[in-house]
Amino acid sequence: MNAAFANLNLPSVPPSFPTSDHCLAHLKLLNTFHALKEDVGYTDGLFGLWDARCEVLEGRVRDEALARTREKRWALYIARAVERFEVWWLKFLCTLEEARRLECKEMLGTEMKFMQFTSRGRVQKWTTSMLPPVDVLMVWHSFMLNPRNYLEDCIRFGLKDLWATGLPWAAVNEAIDTNFNYTVPADGMNIFAGMTGLNWSNADDPIIKTMHCPRCSQQLNIPWTTCGKNRNPSYEEITKLLGTGYGDRDFSYICHRCGGEINHKFLRLAKFRKDTEKLIMQDWPLGGTILSPASGAPEAPSEKEWPSYPNTFPNRVVRIELRSRILELTKPNSSKKPTMDDVKNMIETAVKDRHVIRRCNSRSMSNFLKGERLSIRKMMSRYWENASPFALELGGAVIRQSIFVEKMHNIDWLHSPAATDTMRRLLIKYARFIEIIASNPKQNAVPTLDLDLAWHTHQLSPKSYYDYSMRRSGKFIDHDDKMDEDALSAAFEWTSKTYEKLFQEVYSECTCWYCEAIRSRHISSSMRLWGTSKHEKVLDSFYDSGAAQLCPPDKSAHISSHSAVKPLDSSIQHAVAARLRQQRKLKLEEAYDKACRRAEAKGRPLPPRRTPSEYYGGWGYPYLMYGPYMAVGVIGGVYYAGDPCVMPVGEGMTGSCVAGTCGVGVAAGASGGPGGCAGGGACGSCGSGGGGGCGSSCGGGGCSS
Repeated sequence: MNAAFANLNLPSVPPSFPTSDHCLAHLKLLNTFHALKEDVGYTDGLFGLWDARCEVLEGRVRDEALARTREKRWALYIARAVERFEVWWLKFLCTLEEARRLECKEMLGTEMKFMQFTSRGRVQKWTTSMLPPVDVLMVWHSFMLNPRNYLEDCIRFGLKDLWATGLPWAAVNEAIDTNFNYTVPADGMNIFAGMTGLNWSNADDPIIKTMHCPRCSQQLNIPWTTCGKNRNPSYEEITKLLGTGYGDRDFSYICHRCGGEINHKFLRLAKFRKDTEKLIMQDWPLGGTILSPASGAPEAPSEKEWPSYPNTFPNRVVRIELRSRILELTKPNSSKKPTMDDVKNMIETAVKDRHVIRRCNSRSMSNFLKGERLSIRKMMSRYWENASPFALELGGAVIRQSIFVEKMHNIDWLHSPAATDTMRRLLIKYARFIEIIASNPKQNAVPTLDLDLAWHTHQLSPKSYYDYSMRRSGKFIDHDDKMDEDALSAAFEWTSKTYEKLFQEVYSECTCWYCEAIRSRHISSSMRLWGTSKHEKVLDSFYDSGAAQLCPPDKSAHISSHSAVKPLDSSIQHAVAARLRQQRKLKLEEAYDKACRRAEAKGRPLPPRRTPSEYYGGWGYPYLMYGPYMAVGVIGGVYYAGDPCVMPVGEGMTGSCVAGTCGVGVAAGASGGPGGCAGGGACGSCGSGGGGGCGSSCGGGGCSS
């Protein structure tokens, strides 16, 4: 490895398309993140969580409790890392180029600073002394893998040079040795500590979170977790790890001054209230109102069109109609427990009134049109499950990315003598994948693991990725990381079939039962009347060439499912979804039987059917999964802001769309009925024609849009 990585060519100016060397450097970084996760999870006593508490249990209950404890350490570490990243973003990155926040009045077609943001930045030259700690770097990495969200926040905070630079590959690669140790010079550690007031190590920061009450501004000292506090814990405390600290899922704290309860739901509302105040006082636009939903690019109207421009409608309705009521939501009153649902109800009432629409747009416009509906959903998506100043909840993004990190570690291309050749092949496959996306704008394209490595690597050079995807497809292709697991599998089947048809090669180079079943579904029995079908020829070539022998199930790049999430829906929708899921399961079983019959007829080994528990193991305890396309999830949902591997779906659910914004005629496969959908926390993607991403379950475009 020393020889292989001694001469990686990683120029400071990102290339227009990723190279093999960039992919190899990315693999080094991913292995560093994997080593970090192992270190954190298995550090006994970290954050007051001791393995000895689980030793009083026996058998599988003990093993599961130990796994929960290890994952709880990791969840708390990530929660703290996200807070540390926020401080670093505001106190370091925003000072590198003297950034200034975007104002609503600058979002005009004549403002080149806004319209040409993606091309005006200058590439910064980073040294290893400028790099943050590894936990902060990990959050930054996950942030960039949500391209449209990252662009939006770079524009909002005025970070054009950061956008142009992307991840400083040369400096990052230099900081990681071949044992995946991440080392920054002492002066770099001092710079970070001096500018942020934080320790270099996440674990060395205080176990107490200091914050001000959003109601009365009283300074509060809140424990990050109350798990492990009791010396004689109950059985439930050991096995469930239920806590009420700032980093716990059930966070609850009573302000000793105003008597009001503070929890995660209230903090999300407080964020919206604060952004409303900034909109009124400083003209800062609300999240989700910056980019075009269709293209993902910064687009703006002329001065004449500006008063009724659909994309900025949420700014107008909040500023003109709802301002006083929103500002009053956080007034000290311990009897009220306002949440984002209260904001939702206010908006629902407002958009039903034509007089309100006329006041917020123009005298000639009184109808609530498609553009305004979409803009409301996009704006609300920034606040439902997110109390941070960013466009998405970064802790959940890191959790979901860690699934991909683990799979890359298990495949272990870095130790292969053919690693460089493998990178070249997956880059070719990635270029073909983008071609499929560009040619099929209304379909959801799902990557394989190898292809996803190239795709992620490209996204870590945001400007290059933006220019490439705009040139190839006419839009900024998103990679939002939430998609219903059933929709993911169905879209993967379509992608696989399309790829084989266009390029006469198998899409997923894997011999697990799932990939074999998917390939067998491409082969139509009726085609036998006219000879061997194209898909059957492709499959035969895969086996006859000997390539299949090099693709065992545990070391192959099958479906990339780190974005898979389970839907949390209403009882009626749950029954419908369960029935559809059962039908898909039966179809997969039939396809697997078909694959076995074909293998037997051709004298090939049967595709091995593994037990569900073999698909994924975490912290020494197996997850029970039916197939590799399923959501892995967090054991017990111990993550501080909620389980990041589920999403709410449907009317009445927390995170559902504002009633009246979905409209009718939503694309087939929509998971939200009238008034509710799922899109990265439920809002922002219904029928957007490509604005949604993996969370887009109402026809917005899936993994590739």
